[in-house]
Amino acid sequence: MRKIFTLFLTLSLSLPVYAWGSSYLDKQIKDVRNNTHYKSINIYKSNYTDNIDITIKPIKDLKDPGLISLPSYSKLISDKDFEKKLAADEKIYKSKVKSKLASKSHVEYYTVYRIAEKLIRANNLDYANWRISIRKTSDKVNAATTDGNFIYINTALYDSLNNNNDALAFVLAHEMSHQILGHQRRTAAVYAAFNRTDGNNFAYMQLQKNLQMMEYMADAEAIILLIKAGYSPTEAMEALTLISSLSGSVISDTHPLGVDRVKSAKENFAMVNPDWVFEGRENIYNSSVLIPKKSSDRVSFIIPRAEKDKKFYVPENTVERLNRFAYISYKKGNMVLASKFFKKLGKLTDNYVPYLYNSYAEEYLYNTTSEKKYYKRAKKAIKKAYKLNPTDINVTKQMADLNKIQL
Repeated sequence: MRKIFTLFLTLSLSLPVYAWGSSYLDKQIKDVRNNTHYKSINIYKSNYTDNIDITIKPIKDLKDPGLISLPSYSKLISDKDFEKKLAADEKIYKSKVKSKLASKSHVEYYTVYRIAEKLIRANNLDYANWRISIRKTSDKVNAATTDGNFIYINTALYDSLNNNNDALAFVLAHEMSHQILGHQRRTAAVYAAFNRTDGNNFAYMQLQKNLQMMEYMADAEAIILLIKAGYSPTEAMEALTLISSLSGSVISDTHPLGVDRVKSAKENFAMVNPDWVFEGRENIYNSSVLIPKKSSDRVSFIIPRAEKDKKFYVPENTVERLNRFAYISYKKGNMVLASKFFKKLGKLTDNYVPYLYNSYAEEYLYNTTSEKKYYKRAKKAIKKAYKLNPTDINVTKQMADLNKIQL
């Protein structure tokens, strides 16, 4: 009898009790669309699994007299010589570094050191000491940098990206970029400007815009560091994919939404100079292993500056970055972007070459769409180029080519 009663009670508890109003099951049906909208697997599938190709495959029949070029770094060092250098460095790492960074904790300080040291050497960032730490925390997915080239990664972020050196490299490169670009001083300046206001909404929005823009710029610079060090863009995207799968702006309203950072990163990867890989190899080949030191706080380590002065990392200026964006867009056939950037470049430099290429881009758009507005823009651009340099053979030829077009 007791067994029968127990069975009856179990069945009674498992059966839903319906009221005249909506049941919890009805509420679930209504809310299921939120599950499909916010589920994190979509973010991982759409961002992390995309293959990012940084090569430039020029389109056919492209007018290019060679008046614009990107900084080129040919493969001066053979694969054999480079592998020999890496093997020699590896002996130093194992004999002089690995035991020094051995830890009883679960943090692989040696792995973090190797990633950071590679970024530093590939980009000639050894102009000063770098101090790096993994901070214990149970929940906050974060990394940051402070004055004195001190970088820390919280264990929540470290653990989430464990076994993905490319993603950890992006995190470190992002924090290094804040230092390279002087964002500590810029942050102090924008807060000082905000404090001089009455704290109204407009002033706060300007503050927020400045702080978020610094994050975008650090991501963009990190991509340059990453490529020069030979890390995989596709694998590195897991860092931003992780952030975009979390809630809101993750850290605070000083940071852009993760999904926007992913979009920005993809745009920047599309503008990468593939020759940066060879520049990074050359920098590593011509540099020595940077032997780390334990910091005085006993929970971080120092990667020391180079003993000899040399050519150190210098970020692109506005003209250099515009030149890269415009020319790569042009070579890849994205003429809308190319035209926009060439136009901006022309205004900054007052040089005829950007206007000539702007004309090429607009003519290409006309030839592929037959829309007269592109022909008119091509004519306007070449007239500007002619005004700046009427004797250039490429300018006069482009004018002649456009005059032959029958509308």
